[in-house]
Order: sequence, then C-alpha cells, then structure tokens
Amino acid sequence: MTRAGRALAISLLALGSACGGRQSAQQNATPTAAPVEMTLVGTDGQRFGLSQLRGKPLLLFVFTTFDNASQLALTPLTSFLGAHPELPALGIAAQPDPAALLPLYRDALDVGIPLAYEADPQIVSGESMLGEIATVPTYVLLDASGRIAARHSGPLGSNELDEFADPVLP
Repeated sequence: MTRAGRALAISLLALGSACGGRQSAQQNATPTAAPVEMTLVGTDGQRFGLSQLRGKPLLLFVFTTFDNASQLALTPLTSFLGAHPELPALGIAAQPDPAALLPLYRDALDVGIPLAYEADPQIVSGESMLGEIATVPTYVLLDASGRIAARHSGPLGSNELDEFADPVLP
C-alpha cells in the first residue's frame, strides 16, 4: 500500500471512530482456525511475535494516538485490567509513524499496558490476521492458543469489558 493509501486508510479509521463512535453490539468472532501471528515492535525498539505471548489469553487494544475515542477508552481499560491481572493486554498502534509517536503517547498518558506497532503494517489495509479494523479503538480477544475468541469495535466501559472478556476469563 502506498503512503497516500495508508494515510487515507488512517483518516477513514479516525473518521469512522469520530462519526460512528461506539457500536452498540459486540462483534463476536468465530474462533480463527489458525493462531494470530504478527511481528510487532515495542516502544523499546525490540521486535517480537504474538506467538511469544501465548499460553494465556491476551486482549489486544488496536488504537491510534491521535484519536479521542482511543484515549477516552484508556480509563475503563485500565480499570478493567486492574481488576483482572490474569488477562494481559497489548496496545497496537495502527497509524503512520508509530515509532516516533508511541513513546510520547505512553509517557504523556501513563497508558499502563505495553504498546507496539506492526513491523510490516498490514492492520490498516485489512491484510493482517486481525481482519478489517474499521473503527478505533477495536478490541480483539485472543484465547490462550492465540486464536480470536471475540472482537469489538468502538470504546467499551469497564462492565462491558467484563462481558466481552468473559469467554476467556476463569
């Protein structure tokens, strides 16, 4: 995808989030046949694969640093994760120039979860194993084997996150 194409896709993500806001229904996903694999880069510059995080369920929080809905979703997400330390979470930035912006975002907002971005950006184009991400934030719940158990587009409150994560919580 060209730089202009990526910029347009990011703009559409932000516009969808701003206009669509929150979607009323959870998008339940049929568990994927194959575990989700992506190569990510953390804010420390180290590359890692989602396969390294298997063995426990994992909540992926797909966001952009410049989106108000993504920023507002951090408060209930942090509260939920504080009540559920058994469920690790990872924020994945789907935007242009994440390497420069993620450390600033992390430091300014005290996010509380590890942040990363794709080494080979495919989320915005819909070519990643996560499928199309039409709105940010999007939550993707992976089971302990790395398969998609559920997904939701739009912000969720703490109680809604409890219901969303129920399929993998003990």
